[in-house]
Amino acid sequence: MAEPRSTPRQNSGLGGQIGMIVTDLVVPVAGFYILRGFGVDQMLALIFAGSPTVVAIGIRSIRQRKVGALGLFVLIVLAGSVLLSFVTGSPRFLLAKEGWFTGAIGVAFLVSLRFRRPVAFTFARTMIEPTPMTTRLRPDLWDEIWDADAAFRSIWRTATVLWGVGMIADAIVRVVMAYALPVDLVPVIAGALWAVTFVVLQIVQHRYFTRVGLWRRVSEYATARTDQKSPE
Repeated sequence: MAEPRSTPRQNSGLGGQIGMIVTDLVVPVAGFYILRGFGVDQMLALIFAGSPTVVAIGIRSIRQRKVGALGLFVLIVLAGSVLLSFVTGSPRFLLAKEGWFTGAIGVAFLVSLRFRRPVAFTFARTMIEPTPMTTRLRPDLWDEIWDADAAFRSIWRTATVLWGVGMIADAIVRVVMAYALPVDLVPVIAGALWAVTFVVLQIVQHRYFTRVGLWRRVSEYATARTDQKSPE
């Protein structure tokens, strides 16, 4: 019997996530300081440094043969910020765009509580499915568990609130930094803030999931489902 062919997909998924971090975070920050080192104007340096993000979104859209909603939103925010920055002539407005973008994501998380599935649930499953963790965390069963377990639904709604509030708080800090700190200092601090926000929210979420036994509930459901299907 042929071996399962899930490993390439898992590796490509993990590699894709790392690539997104590099193109969307590392490259813009490094590009800004390189351009500033060559004497490029602050606003132009910010615009040109953000170009790799636009290119990366375009490449991902071509490969997937569709433009994702998040990618489209990023392009709209970038384009709008650049146009308004030229009108206002303010590099600080361009720096503050990350705050507006992050805040909009936070609001989207909270609004998704009205949807059939909250954003935290959908994003977590999308990130887990291409990785080796799918064997243990069983995202293929989440829809079933969602329909059958009210506590499971409550856990993911709470996680959605956590990320929504956390992203809005991150946004407020970004906007304040954009207008209060020296322009040349903001990109590196803003880049580091992405990592801080993500790590803090992940730690809090992990502790919460452990306390309420999320993955234990998934494991118990998977075991019970297997037992029901086993011949007597």
